[in-house]
Amino acid sequence: MKKRFVFSCFTLVAVILLGVCGSSFAQVSIMRNYFPAPLEDTTYQKGFFEKLAFSAEGSRGFGSALGEQAWNIKYIGFVELYRFSPRSAIAGSLAHEFTANPHNEINFHMRGVIWNETLAYFHKLRHLTLEAGVTHHCRHEIDNTVKSNELDPDPDYVPTRRLIVLTGPYLSMQSNWLSHKKLTARFYGRANLYTFYVDGRRTYYTDGRRDVENTEQSLDYVRASAIIGMRLNYELSNNIFLFNRNWYNPVYFIKDDPWKSNSRIEIGAGVKGGKGNFELFAGYESFFDDMSRPYPLPSNVLSVGIRGRSKDLF
Repeated sequence: MKKRFVFSCFTLVAVILLGVCGSSFAQVSIMRNYFPAPLEDTTYQKGFFEKLAFSAEGSRGFGSALGEQAWNIKYIGFVELYRFSPRSAIAGSLAHEFTANPHNEINFHMRGVIWNETLAYFHKLRHLTLEAGVTHHCRHEIDNTVKSNELDPDPDYVPTRRLIVLTGPYLSMQSNWLSHKKLTARFYGRANLYTFYVDGRRTYYTDGRRDVENTEQSLDYVRASAIIGMRLNYELSNNIFLFNRNWYNPVYFIKDDPWKSNSRIEIGAGVKGGKGNFELFAGYESFFDDMSRPYPLPSNVLSVGIRGRSKDLF
């Protein structure tokens, strides 16, 4: 009874705290909605390429600033490079995300693409798993030779540019699954240190006027970030479940406002398969800068979408 009470209280407090943080803005990585868990199955011994995992999702967003988060697509590939023992492995991941707004003839104008590459070591303890690695994050503009709104052409338009690179080491931690009847929960956290950073901005053009380069809250001055989050699952049957995921991501700068943040609250339903799960979800995500302009553009977006993921990405 005592364990059940502690579990219920801890889960309730976490949900409330993360929910309260849901109005913040931030800059985040593609893996913000996923955490790899390659050591769930400890029956594996030693060997190369013991596990592969994959995830793909697509969503339609509503209410974002200037419509820039109207469409979002993510692909993630994860490979266990070498298993040292049932409780330790080295692995790598490659993630791709792109966004599009609705301002052209087909209601799909691609605006930006993001890549993440990660190499990490995983070690499983009794109650949690530790992860240490290095990650590279970069964003590039797409179709910037035309205005963000192709339906409103302007012969005097000057192409913009926003190039972002963030690279550095990180440490993360994830709990084992905690369970109480049909409810299961998992908690995770990650800390990033950035040793290489670029925020390249070209003179922007907006509201019918040219202006000088905007250097406000430049990611040239970001040095660290963290993410704390949780996932809850509730089983409706052996194969059908409901879920909730919440996370909060503070970001540290050495210039301008020292602290910015972002967050997400997500709910959904899923179907279990032999190797993976299929999910329908709705999420509310907040950014202090969605990176769609060569200046900070805060944005909040309500998204609905579908997702397929391997069980080793929770």
